[in-house]
Amino acid sequence: MKYFRVTFFKKGKKEQKIIRGMSRQEAILAAQKMNLGRVVEVREIPVPLEERIKYLRDLIKSRLLRKKVNIYAYIAALRQLTVMVKAGISLKDSLEDIGQYTEDETVKEIFLKAAEAIDSGKTLSSVFEEYEAYIGGVSVAMIRLGEQTGDIVMALDNLARIYEKMADNRKRMVKALRYPVITLFAIAGAFTFLVLFVVPKFKAIFAELHADLPLPTKILLGAEYLLSHYGWAVALGLVGLVIFHSFMYKTSKKYKYRADQVALRTYLIKDVILYGSLQRFLMVLGTLVKSGIPLIDALKISQGIMGNSVLQEKITFIIRGINQGRGLGEMLREVDLLDFIALKMVEAGEKSGELDTMLQKASNYYDDKFDAVVDNMQAAIEPIMMLVIGGLVLLIALGVFLPMWNLGQAVKHG
Repeated sequence: MKYFRVTFFKKGKKEQKIIRGMSRQEAILAAQKMNLGRVVEVREIPVPLEERIKYLRDLIKSRLLRKKVNIYAYIAALRQLTVMVKAGISLKDSLEDIGQYTEDETVKEIFLKAAEAIDSGKTLSSVFEEYEAYIGGVSVAMIRLGEQTGDIVMALDNLARIYEKMADNRKRMVKALRYPVITLFAIAGAFTFLVLFVVPKFKAIFAELHADLPLPTKILLGAEYLLSHYGWAVALGLVGLVIFHSFMYKTSKKYKYRADQVALRTYLIKDVILYGSLQRFLMVLGTLVKSGIPLIDALKISQGIMGNSVLQEKITFIIRGINQGRGLGEMLREVDLLDFIALKMVEAGEKSGELDTMLQKASNYYDDKFDAVVDNMQAAIEPIMMLVIGGLVLLIALGVFLPMWNLGQAVKHG
């Protein structure tokens, strides 16, 4: 969601108002619906300070209260809503019934509020937009698409399929990372225990040596001093760093762009992000094109689910090129977004008039690549973990026994 400062004249007086919207055109339409007056300028602006403060407050609140949507409960609710609306039950009654019986508190809140909003003449997408931080921008985009096309059942069904695929990918990712993460925490715990409870026992012995200690021993003693005197500060600093990153990532475009750049250059992570983002993008784009949505609009909607701003910037460049009369395949080749095989699929679909079909095939292609990366992730991480474990064991061994060995050598030659 973007923010725009709308300048307008009302009763001969120049005024300004900040409006949220997916695009500049949407902000203009919103201003016209508000009857603000004669609009003279619409300019995109950074996220306002009050919105950043509000987001930080909501972020802290959500972290403390753990207010988030269970993706499986959300998928189940979407599936139930699809079946009920398809059976002829009104959207308002369907939302109300599902909201009353679902166990997830956030899904319950969203659906019951949506039922009230529809009863008062509002749209379902307007309510979903309020909960975009919890359910994602793709939900808002797909529901808005259903409202525009008049086929809300299709939109709900496609949305459920998208989230089912995302949930499946997330499950595979968690499974692949479970062993490395558990191992990493075990290593960190063991190292902390040794530093806090074993190293101090040797500290007095080292002090009696009255000799220059080797570097590994100095590192161990420094770590012991840091954790024993400032361990709480280190823990608070790590928590604060996570909150700061989350806040800046959501509110600062420049920070988010740089963080996304780093992610796309990081070993293993880059492939997971790239393949996962392209799979979602191509899947949604193919679905929208198949539904008859103009390519430009389909690209704008699909762009929002990629998550990574570096990849989104490439889609913006593609949209600009298509607006100038260039082809999708040509622009994809220019921005170097897809690999050779996927690019050939899209170009073939564009030439044969079966773009939606080939976009889905390209999506499946990247889905297979994503699965391959995730399946091989544990094998790729294990050498790194072994190096870390070996390095820590070597540090502790040298730090504890090297001074003893030096002392023994000094006595032997003394």
